[in-house]
Amino acid sequence: MQLAGEAAQRGQLVPGDRAGDYVIDAYLAKGGCGAVYRAHHRIAYHPAAVKVLHGMLATSPRMVERFVREVEVVNLLQHPGIVQIFDIGTLDDGRPFYAMELLRGPTLDTMLAPGQRLSPDEALEILEPLCSALGAAHAAGIVHRDVKPSNVAVDPGPPRRVKLLDFGIAKLAMPERSASGLTSAGRLIGTPTIMAPEQILGADVDARADVYALGVLLYRMLVGRLPFEALDSSELARQHLEVPAPRPSQRGPVSTALDAVVLRALEKLPEHRFDSASSFLDALERAAGRSPIPGLSDSVVEAVGIHLDVRVRCRDDEVDDALVADLGRVLDLAEERLRAGGFSVASATGNQVLGVLPLPERGPASRALRLGAIELASAIHGAIVARALPDPRIHPNVCVHVDAAILHSGERRAVVGGAIACVSAWTPRDDVDTVAITEAALAE
Repeated sequence: MQLAGEAAQRGQLVPGDRAGDYVIDAYLAKGGCGAVYRAHHRIAYHPAAVKVLHGMLATSPRMVERFVREVEVVNLLQHPGIVQIFDIGTLDDGRPFYAMELLRGPTLDTMLAPGQRLSPDEALEILEPLCSALGAAHAAGIVHRDVKPSNVAVDPGPPRRVKLLDFGIAKLAMPERSASGLTSAGRLIGTPTIMAPEQILGADVDARADVYALGVLLYRMLVGRLPFEALDSSELARQHLEVPAPRPSQRGPVSTALDAVVLRALEKLPEHRFDSASSFLDALERAAGRSPIPGLSDSVVEAVGIHLDVRVRCRDDEVDDALVADLGRVLDLAEERLRAGGFSVASATGNQVLGVLPLPERGPASRALRLGAIELASAIHGAIVARALPDPRIHPNVCVHVDAAILHSGERRAVVGGAIACVSAWTPRDDVDTVAITEAALAE
């Protein structure tokens, strides 16, 4: 009785307490926003889990709104891979609660003990229903934004069931669903270890933010550790924003085909990732040998990259038509020379161009292509410097580098990402007057 009294003083429910039509049986767990209890319906006796918002959070209209909106989101989806919610209500003390299906199995973080790895087939068993649930959410305009192991429940069955939990920080991507959405842009919301770069920056997110989290999750399953690790949150954020993810095969027995899937999901730019959970899953199944499709695959290859960064030496309010015209001529010149030299343009922005050329296995042919890339970069730099009527406010930085590239083989072989595309990790920060050549480019 004394223990029950102490629990009541802490705001914790005890066996026999009521939450609407549900009778509390036992305390299960506590999270950041609320506590969860095992319960049963007082008439039908079916089991349930009851989640109650913490008392101090119940005084915040914003937190109550988010708590209630989670129920609305889940009920909107009605997907077998998303936990079912039976009822919502308010306790006598004003705290909101909802009753949901009781899951027998652990969450995925319990299964993934430190250093514990899963086989590709075991990972697929979990990711197939998880991607199906995310696909349904994305189709409804909902981005989960917190796809981490503790939000994935695995009921061992039989049959095994995988459930996606906790839509508490989900974002409604379609404005017609809600005038304000679940959260406001510009706020850092999520779990730092799995957050996509655009999520860290507080930018708008879409389904590709969840694809990034799936890449982190798959990496953790295959390798037994996270791709980025740091005790300091700012250092962890920097790694997600700037540092290319190490290949899983560098840390565990992972095939190069699986390398390609993981690294593409972990691309810094959303447009370089898989565009949906289903396309991520399709690539994973092919890499694991489940559904081979001739002519369609991603592979990790070594590639040489030539990067042009056109730096403008003036204030924004000093930019005029003459400068813009010269900037365009410099970029067009670089693109034309890169394509003529056999390079594909992997990315082009308002002031940068990246050309990439896959390399063969190391040897004479690889060395010849590296030397050719250095000569081409020098020729591009020379042509830019010698152009007619150059604007003195424009400075070209040209750099040559060799690194991993993700190559998509279909009707057209195209570089779709990889460490070579993370130019901030290998291009010089200071102005360079000639051509910068990295040690990796000179390795042979």
